[in-house]
Amino acid sequence: MLGRYRAVFRAPGSVAFCAASFVMRMPIAIYPIGIVLIISARDGRYGFAGVLSACYIFGNAVGNPLLSRFVDRYGQTRLILPCAAVHAVAVLAMAIMLRTGAPNALLVVPALIFGFSYLSVASLVRTRWSYVYDGRPELATALSVESVLDEVIFVFGPLVATLLATQAEPVLVLYLGVGLVVAGSLWLATLRATEPPPHPQDGAPHASALRARGMVILTIATVGMGALFASAEVSMVAFCGQHGQRGLSGLALAAIAVGSGISGLMYGARDWHSDILPRFRLQALAFGALPLVLLAATNVPLLVVCGFVLGFGIAPTLITAFGLIQQIVPARAMTEGMAWVSTGLNVGYGAGAALVGGIADKHGARSAFLVVVAAGFVTAAMAQLLYRRLAVRPESYSKDGAGMAAPKR
Repeated sequence: MLGRYRAVFRAPGSVAFCAASFVMRMPIAIYPIGIVLIISARDGRYGFAGVLSACYIFGNAVGNPLLSRFVDRYGQTRLILPCAAVHAVAVLAMAIMLRTGAPNALLVVPALIFGFSYLSVASLVRTRWSYVYDGRPELATALSVESVLDEVIFVFGPLVATLLATQAEPVLVLYLGVGLVVAGSLWLATLRATEPPPHPQDGAPHASALRARGMVILTIATVGMGALFASAEVSMVAFCGQHGQRGLSGLALAAIAVGSGISGLMYGARDWHSDILPRFRLQALAFGALPLVLLAATNVPLLVVCGFVLGFGIAPTLITAFGLIQQIVPARAMTEGMAWVSTGLNVGYGAGAALVGGIADKHGARSAFLVVVAAGFVTAAMAQLLYRRLAVRPESYSKDGAGMAAPKR
């Protein structure tokens, strides 16, 4: 297994851009839970905490596809540093407002701005891998590497955020996040050799990646994934708090990431001979069924175990979702296509965070687990619809040079 992963990093520059993007995207697991912990520490409630986290996520959801279109057109380097600068100013503005006791409503503006300006790092790095290993079998393992690294981030990110928010000054979570974004951006911007070439418009209209066959359905499926992630996070934090063990909430969330990371490693180590579309369909079914285990949690230790089991459905589903982008989106819109997956996750995350906090406050965390279950069912249903949409007869469709299904002539 290790040999397959070592082979991926033989490409020149791959270790550097993988490490830089890891640093730059670490805050994806710090900001959302950090916002919830910071705001809930002010008044002991989770309603507005979930709403503010949703504002950050929605800002990011709008910014991801829009900024990624510019990345495809002008290149990664020309966007990374300006976006990092705007992001840093907005995060620091929120930190100052928190320290000065600004009203909750005023916090919405910087949350939207620093979410909008946070580039989709997952799209940037996966597009680099696609450029380095275009059409080669190493690409599947490379995408697995990124999914596993995402889970590593979601192991340590919530733990660090929880430690800072509960044992030190909560606003330090924001300082840590912005420091990592700036450092990773400066590093990644210097790595020009592995940067995919830009695709200037050249007077021709630049079609959105959403016009690719099946992209809308896949994006809706990722909305369900994001809603599951958010509703699981907020409801599990609320569960720990309502059981008098708020400090263990980071451990509960890390258990999900550990389970997902293990399944991601196992997925990337295998030689897959079946098509990626039926794999996505089956993995989405597992993803949709596993949230039911949360209903068995009666205490925090059992919740940690349930979170670990829940995590096993995450990484393979995300790996195959990003892998489908390689098949259905043209190269000139690859970053945008990747970003729409991230946008779907973020839209779902924002909606789930906004909804589940109020439910947890009014009806308890166990009732909020039903939102997690519902989100999983949405993803599974959309995966079945996507399969029906894309599973065309081989004699009717073939792959064109851009990676989209096109009728044979």
